[in-house]
Amino acid sequence: MRILHTADWHLGARLVERDRLSEHAAFLDWLIETLRAEKIDALLLSGDVFDAANPPQDAVSLYFDFLKRLADLRTVKAVITGGNHDSASHLNAPRELLKRFEVHVFGHAGENVVDLGEAVISAVPFLRERDLRQAAVGEAMTDVQSQVRAAIREHYLAQHAACRTLAGKRPVIAMGHLTVLGATTSDSERDIHIGNLGAVGADVFTSFDYTALGHLHRPQKVAGLETVRYSGSPVALSFSEAADKKSVVVLDTQGMKIETISVPVTRVLSRVSVSRATLAADLAKVGAACWAEITVKLDAPESDLDRQVREAAGGRFEVLKVLADLPVSLISTWQHNGPALSELQPREVFRELLKEKQIEGEELSAVFDELLAMRENLSLT
Repeated sequence: MRILHTADWHLGARLVERDRLSEHAAFLDWLIETLRAEKIDALLLSGDVFDAANPPQDAVSLYFDFLKRLADLRTVKAVITGGNHDSASHLNAPRELLKRFEVHVFGHAGENVVDLGEAVISAVPFLRERDLRQAAVGEAMTDVQSQVRAAIREHYLAQHAACRTLAGKRPVIAMGHLTVLGATTSDSERDIHIGNLGAVGADVFTSFDYTALGHLHRPQKVAGLETVRYSGSPVALSFSEAADKKSVVVLDTQGMKIETISVPVTRVLSRVSVSRATLAADLAKVGAACWAEITVKLDAPESDLDRQVREAAGGRFEVLKVLADLPVSLISTWQHNGPALSELQPREVFRELLKEKQIEGEELSAVFDELLAMRENLSLT
């Protein structure tokens, strides 16, 4: 059986208010052709189908158009799990209909076992804290952390036992959407659980024949294990991913052979550092038609830096962000001309406020993270 592992599509995502729909459409066109050309039998999509709990209608249409084309192939089964960006209820709404076309969708946690014939899948979506434990008043963060991690471990062990009973000697494959310790993150992943306390060790998955992970956007093996992998996002979702080589993973259960297939780039992102003294010459080296984040090394703040950079670019490429690299002694001055509030995450805003007010913020930050997690859990129900 040939299985293709992908994750973190984030349909409906934007980058500095630019729409990514055409890039996602190009990826899905490529994916349909790849499923056909590679003679894939099963598609595993490990969470974050959408970028938000209430995705824009054009993103929803793109998703269902892909599923229609997938069904038209008549050769590929699919298992889709929810991520921390997805609404479990939204994903699950058409699940009974989709099951008729061999598309199995799991937005909520449970004993989600799928028998694909040549392999058995443990289809675990993002595990929210309420799926794992009952919160109590006055708990220490260290206790919450240890309980969440232990509960995640127990959930996967139970899933493996259920799958192994059904599978016999056939391969058992896990799907998960979480942070596994030792993996490399990028700027575009939203913290999950509270302060990322749901991260677990890769040893949780060693009893599975393969683990198809989602949540982290860089393609990678975890802890050096060939069979525990993040497929990564197919589209670079932040400038921190500009240099990443996007791919999908193909697993052949006969001999458990694993390979990666590169995803074509339809929109180049460039993250470039330049000198103010040689601004025009440095920008002339940036590739044409890309979207760029430009960091300029300065000796002193310049109020119209954004305009100067955009004029120097001359329209050869689109400048989405301009950042200033100032000497440490001038950082406090720069902060007043720094990133717009809309570019910051809530945690960053709160921590900057604590710093400005000279407040010891470790405990307050932990409480703030907990409130954000509670708000997120409520919004995704």
